[in-house]
Amino acid sequence: MSTTTRWFAEIATRSANDIMSFQFPTRDIDPAGGVDRHSGVFVTVSELGAPQRGPADFPFIGAASIAVRNVAPADDGTVQLWLAVAPPGEGSLNVRIQFLVCND
Repeated sequence: MSTTTRWFAEIATRSANDIMSFQFPTRDIDPAGGVDRHSGVFVTVSELGAPQRGPADFPFIGAASIAVRNVAPADDGTVQLWLAVAPPGEGSLNVRIQFLVCND
C-alpha cells in the first residue's frame, strides 16, 4: 500500500534562484512518511500575504512568478530544491512550500 505524508515550511526567499535544503525523517525512522532517494517528493510553492492587521499566512497570486525547478530527495532525509523567482528584482517574498512524500 502506498502512503502519502504532507509537510510544509513557510520561509522568505533570499534571491531569484535559491537552492534550499529541508530535513525530514529518514525512512529508517519513519517508513511511511520519511524520505530516501526512492521517495516520490512533490513540491508546490505559494506566495503568502496578509490582510490588514493579520498574519502573513494567506496564499495569493502576486506580481512575481515563483517556481520549483528541481527536487532531489536523499537517503539522509534531506530534500534539496531549486526555487526560482521572476522577475529577479522582486526581493524577499514570503512563501509556503508544501511537500507531499509518497512511499510504496
